[in-house]
Amino acid sequence: MARRKARVSPAQKAVGCAILALLVLITGWLLYAQSRFNPAVLVATRPPAPQDRPGAGGAKAGEALAALLPAVPGFTAMGSGESYGPDNLSDKINGKAELYLAAGFRAMSCRSYRLAPAGAHVEVFVYDMDSPGNAFAVFSGQRRPDARNLPLTAHAYATANALFFAQGRFYVEIVADRDSPEILTALKEYAGALLGNLPGAGPALDQTALFPPEGLDKDSVRLSASDVFGLEGLNQVYTGEYTLKNGKATAFVALREQADQAREEAGRYVAFLTENGYQAVAQPGLPGDMTVLALDNSFEIVFVEGRALAGVHDAASLEAALELAGRLRAALKGKQ
Repeated sequence: MARRKARVSPAQKAVGCAILALLVLITGWLLYAQSRFNPAVLVATRPPAPQDRPGAGGAKAGEALAALLPAVPGFTAMGSGESYGPDNLSDKINGKAELYLAAGFRAMSCRSYRLAPAGAHVEVFVYDMDSPGNAFAVFSGQRRPDARNLPLTAHAYATANALFFAQGRFYVEIVADRDSPEILTALKEYAGALLGNLPGAGPALDQTALFPPEGLDKDSVRLSASDVFGLEGLNQVYTGEYTLKNGKATAFVALREQADQAREEAGRYVAFLTENGYQAVAQPGLPGDMTVLALDNSFEIVFVEGRALAGVHDAASLEAALELAGRLRAALKGKQ
């Protein structure tokens, strides 16, 4: 059976005509509005203009560092380099920037090179850390376990494919993407040229002089910039690791402006240890300001000598802790 054709009522025709008329009006209004479009909105809706890569401009201090990078035969620069300041350092070394920022970082400049004839890719980083102490903090805090000391500066070492050193307020890394004796020799040549461009550093600081020498691993001496041993606000603390007849222990020294400041921080550190489960250990014959604490088989001693907060951290035995504390106190007398 054939289907009957549906008929459109006069009312439906009227509604359809009204909708078409409304669409015509909307289209006309849109065309008129577009002709008067706000330029500010137009700018806001455009895609952002291409920017230089992060850090390419860099801080002014970083640009000054870039001028120190030498031209060395065999090293072909791959571009003009990059400079970074505190606000964008993490763009380059994400995950490590906090170490530098906490230690007083001012600026960093880096440049990539192609090394002939080996074809190795080499990257050079020069950090301005604002003071020799800050430079030593980042140098010592990242010392590689396979490091070999170098006579480049008072604080310099090499790994199989890289050189690291501190000179004055500067910390430098020169890293190749492969290792060979020839490449390491070339890196040393570059380091020598760069050292010739760095400003005079003055007399080198001997951080190991703070510690008694017997049993000290000199390569273990470090300067920790912030929140040392987990205590917020305990900053700028030197540590050195010892091997003694009664076990291993770590000595620490923090030089302060005034003795009162050293005593206040000593009290805070003792309170921190106590809050974390350490118990005071009575030890007859010790000076009254020398506090001994223990937790399981770990021993701590805290004392003040002049304007130095000092002591022993994580000693393997009470005997080792007491021996090192006595020697450390004697070493600090008259050195402040």
